[in-house]
Amino acid sequence: MSRLIAILVGLFLLLVAVAIVVPMLIPMDTYKTRIAETVKGQTGRDIRIDGDIGLSFFPNIAVSIEDVGFANASWATEREMAAMKEMRATLKLMPLFRGAVEIDSFELVDPVIRLEVRRDGTPNWQFETAGAAPAAPAPEGGEPSGGMAAREVSLGDISIRNGSASYINAQTGARYAAEEVNVNLALPGLDQPFVADGSLAWNGDTIEVDLKADRPRAFTEGGETPVALTISAPRLKASYGGTLKALDGLAFAGDVDLAVPSVRDLAAWAGSPMPKGEGFGPLAIKGKASGSGDTYRFSDAQIGFDGMNATGALSLRTGGTRPYVKGDLAVDRIDVNAYLADEGAASTGSSGGDAGDPGWSADPIDLQGLKAIDADFAFSTGQILFRQIEIGESALNLKLAGGVLTATLDKLDLYEGSGSGALTLNGSGATPKLNARFKLAGVAAEPLLTEATGFSRLQGGTALTFSVATAGRSQRDMVAALGGNGEVRFTDGKIKGINLAQLTRTVLSAATSGWQSGGTQDTDFSELGGTFTIDKGVLSNNDLKLLSPLIRVSGAGTANILQKTLNYRVEPKLAASLEGQGGATDVKGIEVPILVTGPWSKPRFAPDLKSMIQNRENIEETIKSIKEDKGKGLIDSLMGKQPASGDGTDAAPEGGEAEPEAKPSPEDALKQLFGR
Repeated sequence: MSRLIAILVGLFLLLVAVAIVVPMLIPMDTYKTRIAETVKGQTGRDIRIDGDIGLSFFPNIAVSIEDVGFANASWATEREMAAMKEMRATLKLMPLFRGAVEIDSFELVDPVIRLEVRRDGTPNWQFETAGAAPAAPAPEGGEPSGGMAAREVSLGDISIRNGSASYINAQTGARYAAEEVNVNLALPGLDQPFVADGSLAWNGDTIEVDLKADRPRAFTEGGETPVALTISAPRLKASYGGTLKALDGLAFAGDVDLAVPSVRDLAAWAGSPMPKGEGFGPLAIKGKASGSGDTYRFSDAQIGFDGMNATGALSLRTGGTRPYVKGDLAVDRIDVNAYLADEGAASTGSSGGDAGDPGWSADPIDLQGLKAIDADFAFSTGQILFRQIEIGESALNLKLAGGVLTATLDKLDLYEGSGSGALTLNGSGATPKLNARFKLAGVAAEPLLTEATGFSRLQGGTALTFSVATAGRSQRDMVAALGGNGEVRFTDGKIKGINLAQLTRTVLSAATSGWQSGGTQDTDFSELGGTFTIDKGVLSNNDLKLLSPLIRVSGAGTANILQKTLNYRVEPKLAASLEGQGGATDVKGIEVPILVTGPWSKPRFAPDLKSMIQNRENIEETIKSIKEDKGKGLIDSLMGKQPASGDGTDAAPEGGEAEPEAKPSPEDALKQLFGR
């Protein structure tokens, strides 16, 4: 027995001696030659080994190799596809006898990897002569043939020191480069947590990554393992805590927290700069995330984007021509202005207005940013901002496809009124296009017109329907091409800054012109409205109607939106009638046509005296109707007095007799009426 033990010990010592001595007896050049021949036969490319090769088998299997380079494709930019200064690896020997793989250490020093795609789509990692041998069929029972399957894997000190990697795609123009890659890995066992941490420099920023997987064995066997991942960089911070599963790629489900100070800066940093603009700033996402393949979902989401905050659910698909986003969100506000190109100051030669009005901008409008993604969103929001217009609580469906943005407003609260409509911005071609249709009711005219057009001289409730369309490469081009039609009605309001009745009376005493011709008072009305058409930026109206006590107004003319000028004829008529809304428009009266011309920011009002003189019959009939009752009813209304009682006597104040009052003569009444 002792002899047998001695023999076994001797054999063991002999094997140890062979493992130590044999590598020393075999010249290193032999290893280099065999390695080079094998690589050449498999890839068709050369490998150089300019440094030493170290090999030992006891007490551990240890390999070291220095100064290695692997040739690149003949068409590639760089001579070598991969290179490294040194590789050192140590594999524990004894655990192999029980089917376990324990890597004691593995270190790459200064590794360099260069990936490149040729213009025709050929990658440099596609080898010319390498042909994949057909896989041998697995034996019955599903176990692979040959060799002993490792039942345990253990990673000791695994590291990459000062690595670099680059990627160039001649088809797309994409270029990426990572420097200073430093990675540490640890896997004590498949049933113990796998931990990885590292950093790299990309486009001048350092990215730090920390990863922990609790049950590596479950992941390798098709199950799922709890995972915690953190990515930190100056332009991006993200964390994930959930599960990870290998299923036709990767599947995950867990909590996500993403913070991006500026999406625009992130895109530029990543090599895909966005068109100029103010939008796509801060982005923050928190919620439950899940995904597999190219589809990702967020539920219970809390999203902050460009200063807007939303809650709800959304999904993202990345596998198409463009990313596709779909969601159902409740948003505190939607600021459309953030995504309109900055038009800047109007360029020299822009048209319109007066000396103090710069006119419409001729700077190019760029809607190419609409091509970045496709989207389908259902929004409910408390506020929508478009230019200077502020829209209240609204329900909005937003679709973006191929650079065409369609916003459908099912509910619209706008300046004390409500409405619905749709807006389409088409950025799919070289020339931006716009279509809009809206229907509004009960809207306060003054704030809407002030913020939409800069016109602030009209008050009243508004009912409006319109449909417009245009196309152009600048704001000025769009205004010049604007076309459409609509109808507008204002009720119970006033025209600020001009008293048409006073203007008419003044005309009869002295012909004057200019804005001050109407005085500094207002014209109250019960109804004002008409229909309009727009052709090439010129708005035309021929059925304007204004109803007010003592005055009727009709009108027709044009407003050149491009030039911001008016050419309009207003026909106010002093009528011997106190009827307002619903009253007749064809009553007899003193008609004094007024021509409204000039810039709409400061229009000029001038009487059409020639037309007034040709209409003497109405003047005579109106004066006659006033004389018949000696002007009493008209004068009482003008003076603010109560109408006469039904029995033909004036109503007396309660508790006493009415005081006698002087009754003006018809001549005095006319003088007061016409400002004499």
